[in-house]
Amino acid sequence: MKLAKIALVFTGAMVILWASYFFHYSESPSRVESFNRPLAEKIKDVRSPRYRMVLGAMDATHVVPRAYLWGFADTVLAGMEGREYPQLFLGRVYYLKAPRYFFPVIMAVKLPIGLLVLLLLGLFLFFARRIPPEWNFPAGVALAVAALFLLILSTGATYGGIRHALPVVALLSVFAGISCAVALSTKTPVLKILVALALVGAAVSAVPQLRPWEYFNEFVGGSSNAYRYFIDEGLDVGQRVKELAGFYARDLQPAHQRPDCLYYMSDEEMYARGIDCFGSDKVRDRPLEALPERSGTIFVHPYFLLPTNYWDRPALREAQPAKRFGNLFVFQGTFHLPGQAAAALYGQGLDYTFGEKQDDVAAEKAFRCSVELDPTAYFVHIQLGNLYLKRGSREQSVQAYSTALKYAPNEPQLRSALQNQIQRVSRDPLAGVTPLRDPYME
Repeated sequence: MKLAKIALVFTGAMVILWASYFFHYSESPSRVESFNRPLAEKIKDVRSPRYRMVLGAMDATHVVPRAYLWGFADTVLAGMEGREYPQLFLGRVYYLKAPRYFFPVIMAVKLPIGLLVLLLLGLFLFFARRIPPEWNFPAGVALAVAALFLLILSTGATYGGIRHALPVVALLSVFAGISCAVALSTKTPVLKILVALALVGAAVSAVPQLRPWEYFNEFVGGSSNAYRYFIDEGLDVGQRVKELAGFYARDLQPAHQRPDCLYYMSDEEMYARGIDCFGSDKVRDRPLEALPERSGTIFVHPYFLLPTNYWDRPALREAQPAKRFGNLFVFQGTFHLPGQAAAALYGQGLDYTFGEKQDDVAAEKAFRCSVELDPTAYFVHIQLGNLYLKRGSREQSVQAYSTALKYAPNEPQLRSALQNQIQRVSRDPLAGVTPLRDPYME
């Protein structure tokens, strides 16, 4: 009976999925693919043979709409295999993926200690069979799903931080609720006092932090100190743009100063708030972006303070900020930042390669200037290798891919893809060799 219910739930989910696409497999009336990258190429981007086999089977059987499968392939690539996103975990920088115990540790340092106490107490009550019998099955299901979710997370990418683990947090909160429910129904004062103290402690710790993505508990010294040990995409998500805009309007705009904004915010929000950051005008700022010296005010997200293998910015990391708003650091002065200039030139190269006005000559120049300033960004060499491949220059292409391999992180699938590309370019007709996907673009 339970299996039948599970099958019914699965069937319902598939009906809802197909209904979301109006029961059409194709994403366009003409049935011609309208993606910015063909589905076959998107599947080929996935490095794991097992994942590619599953995606290929889904494509062949049309089990889901094609647009959904395209997004699913993208999710597998970025979410399971990882993005080229440096992340700081327990004080050490990792690329693509951190260790398998990443998510349990992140939850341990991101959740208020009081709530962790309630969660652990609830788990103890569950395993000690001190809860009402009718709670055992649903609580067991919640725990099993949480464990399975954690197992899947442990094999996937870690760049998203706690936001990728929120379903687990929600499932485990059931056991914090069990602690509270049992405490309310018991006559034992010790349990009531423990639960009350845990709730008060959690509130005292977390409520003053109005931006929950910045929150870290006392295990790592609180939110003000946590960036020294943990930095990932789930750390901040642009919660300090309001403070950035206020500082700009109050201190910079009256003096006609344009800040350098190394902080995550959308262009739409930047324009809506009237912030004029250096680099926002591509025509005016492009020549200046290539200069390694930056002067004036620089708004910085902790990510840009990481000691990284490429585009490192030690001048900022070693300086004292003039101001700080949570995870928004404000530096003022003159700084030598060749890594930042190299990053800007890489962005220019991508615009010339994939933008509306494509220009391979300008793209090559930008990529070459980028690696001259900082040769350690391996994916810039991949872009150069692809340009040389397109031009039919075997020797230059092999050299560029080989340099990329030299600086690539010790990630087996990535290094294997580079080695295979070098072999193909060295021996096969270049017309039959496809460009190598740039992992930094994922």
